[in-house]
Amino acid sequence: RQHQAFGHGPHQCLGQNLARLELQVVFGTLYRRVPTLRLAADVQELAFDHTGTTYGVTSLPVAW
Repeated sequence: RQHQAFGHGPHQCLGQNLARLELQVVFGTLYRRVPTLRLAADVQELAFDHTGTTYGVTSLPVAW
């Protein structure tokens, strides 16, 4: 599902590629340093926020 975190069209965020790269580095490093990291709930139990122009989980319980 698409979201508007980085805008769209002529108003699209110029820094979105850098932000996505930073997220890849952060999560890759996190998974290497905490290899037992896992979801603490079933995916079907996750609550999603559908309000406004955003769409995503309201919380992401994890355990390690």
